[in-house]
Amino acid sequence: MNKKSTYISYLLMLCVSASISAQDLQGDWEGVLGEGGADLPLIIHITKSPDGKHTGTLDSPKQGGYGVPMSTLEIEGNRLIFEIKDIGVYYEGLLNQEGLIEGKFVQGTAMDLTFSRQQKIAVDYSESSDQNDIIGSWSGPIELPGAPLQFVIHIKQGDGGLEAEADSPDQGSFGMKIDEITFKTGELKIKINVAGVVYNGRLLADQQSIQGFFEQGGGKFILNMKKTNGEKIQSKRPQMPQPPFEYDNEEVVVNNAHAGIELAGTLTFPKGKIAKAVAIMITGSGPQDRDETIFNHKPFWVIADHLSNNGYAVLRMDDRGVGKSKGDFSAATSADFATDISAAIDYLQTRKDIPHDKIGLIGHSEGGMIAPMVATDRDDVAFAILLAGPGIPIVDLLAEQSYLIESSQGGDKAALEKKRMRNLELNQQIAGVLGAKDFKEKASEYLTSYFIEAGLDEEQIHVQKDNLLKQYDSPWFAYFLKFEPAKYLSRLTVPVLALNGALDLQVAADSNLKGIQEALQLAQNSDYTIKKLDKMNHLFQTTETGKVSEYGVLEETFSIQALNIMTEWLDQRF
Repeated sequence: MNKKSTYISYLLMLCVSASISAQDLQGDWEGVLGEGGADLPLIIHITKSPDGKHTGTLDSPKQGGYGVPMSTLEIEGNRLIFEIKDIGVYYEGLLNQEGLIEGKFVQGTAMDLTFSRQQKIAVDYSESSDQNDIIGSWSGPIELPGAPLQFVIHIKQGDGGLEAEADSPDQGSFGMKIDEITFKTGELKIKINVAGVVYNGRLLADQQSIQGFFEQGGGKFILNMKKTNGEKIQSKRPQMPQPPFEYDNEEVVVNNAHAGIELAGTLTFPKGKIAKAVAIMITGSGPQDRDETIFNHKPFWVIADHLSNNGYAVLRMDDRGVGKSKGDFSAATSADFATDISAAIDYLQTRKDIPHDKIGLIGHSEGGMIAPMVATDRDDVAFAILLAGPGIPIVDLLAEQSYLIESSQGGDKAALEKKRMRNLELNQQIAGVLGAKDFKEKASEYLTSYFIEAGLDEEQIHVQKDNLLKQYDSPWFAYFLKFEPAKYLSRLTVPVLALNGALDLQVAADSNLKGIQEALQLAQNSDYTIKKLDKMNHLFQTTETGKVSEYGVLEETFSIQALNIMTEWLDQRF
C-alpha cells in the first residue's frame, strides 16, 4: 500500500465511554481488523505541534503501507475522529477508562476496531561497527501482501571495504549488484540502484539476526533476516525444457538495417523436415531476453519447446540492448520494436528451410500490441496470436490495471472506483499534452492537483511528481500512453487468435477482448478466435487470484491448456 492507495475494506458507528483528556490520545496506537479469518494490523501515530494542531498517520505493515497521512484529524475530549479521503477511510472512536480507543472503522463496510497503546518491546541491538560481524549470508522473507518473497544478501570484505550481492530466489534473480553498503553502530544500509531498492536494518546483539525494512517503488515492507550458510535457494520450474530435444536449436543474428543494429535469437525447428509454419515471438514491456524470463520462469522457451515439438518453427530474440542484442533499449518506442520484428520476418524470408508464406507472430502483453502494427504494415504475415494483448486505449488500460491490482489486495471497491476515474482523467490529461512545448509546466500542474486531492503533503507531492515527470520523459512511455490499439486492429485481416486469462489483473480480459473483437469486426476479419481462459493470470499460469505477487511463487510457467489451444488453432490452418 503506498500513500495514495490501500487494500483494506471496513465501516462506522459510535461508541460511548468515559471522558479523558485529548492529551491522552497522543502517541502510537495499534489495533487489528479482522474479517473472514484474515487479520490486518493497523497502527496510528498521533502528534501535536507547538501551536496545538494534531496530525496523524496510519501504518498497515502487512500491506507495506507506512506513514499514510490523515486528511483530517479531530480530537474532542475523549473522542477521536480521523479520515483518509484518498482511500475512503473514516474512523470514529472513544477513549474508555481502560485506556482503549473503541470505535468503528469505515471503508465501504464497517468493522469494530479497538486501538490500544503500542507496547514497545525491548530489543537488544548491537552497536558494533566491526565489519566482520556483518560479513556472511543473510536471508529472510519480504513481507509482501499475500505472498512473501525470499530475499538473500551475501556480504564480503572487498579491497575498498564491504561488497555485497543480492538474490531473489522466488524471482529467479541471483547475483544482483548492491551498489552501496554501509555498516556502522549496528546499522546496515544497502542500495540496489537499478531496482530502486533500499534496505535499512539493525543487527541484533546476538549477531545472528537483522531487523529492518525493504523499500521499493514507494512501498515499505518488513524484512527480517537471519544468518545462513550461503547456499542458493532454487525455485521449482518443472516446465523448463530439458535436453535431449526432439527439434533443432540454432543461434541466429537478425540485422535491422533500418535501426543499424543486430538482434540475437534462437530458432527452433523440427528435425529433418520443413516446419508447418513459423512463429516470431514478441515480448512484453520492459527489457526482456528471448525467453521473456520473469521470476525464473521462461515462458517463451516453454512455448517454443511446445510448438517445435508439434512441427512448428519458432524464432525468439533478445530485445534490442538486452542479452546479446545490440542497440539502446531506453531510447526505443513500441514503433521501434516493431521494426525489429519486421527485420526478423525479412531474415526468415531469406532462409530456404522456412515456408515463406507461413510466417506469423505471437505477441504477449505489449507484444500483442506490436504484432498488429507489424501485420498491418506488411502483406506477408500469415497469422497473429495475441496473448493478453491490449484492446482498449492505454490510458484506460492503465487506470483499470491499477484498480484491479488494488482491488485484489482488499481495497474498497467504491473508493477504488473513484480513484480509477481520477487516474483515467490524469492519464488523459498527460497524454493530451505530451510533446507540447509547455508539457512539463502543464503536467506539473495536473500532477499537483491530483496529489493535493489525494491528501499528500508538500514534500510527498514533490517526490511523487518528480518520479512521474521522469517516467513521462521516457520516449517509450510517451508513445505507449497515447497508443490506441484499435488504430491497427481495425485494419488487421490475417487470422487472429486472441487469448486472455480471466484473472489477468494487468490486461483485463473482458474489456480488452471486447475491444479486440469490435476492432476486428470493423476490419471485416473473417477468421478470428477470441477466448477467455478461466483461472489464468497475465502470464497464463493457473491461479485462484491472479495476483501479481503470485507470479514467482507459482511453479507452473505457462498453462498446458493455453499451449494446446494455440497448437490446435494453428493445426486447423497449417
